Amino acid sequence: MQPYCRHRAEQALNAHWGREASLRESTTMVTALQNPMSFSTHTFLMENLGMHLEQARGIYTEHAPYNCHCDAEAMSEAQAA
Repeated sequence: MQPYCRHRAEQALNAHWGREASLRESTTMVTALQNPMSFSTHTFLMENLGMHLEQARGIYTEHAPYNCHCDAEAMSEAQAA
């Protein structure tokens, strides 16, 4: 699966909904996916996107692109450290 990032989440939601996802929506999705054991994450996801965690994970897995500019940034940060 692709690494979690807001840009991938935005593109996944765009493809799923057929409209532009907002910054809040894509941030909500990736935050929820990165914190799957937190009950508040599930509540936050339902309140802001109206979907369950498994549905969000499925949308991300199906629609998120494999390449993102975040990958290069993360790699360069890791090499600098």
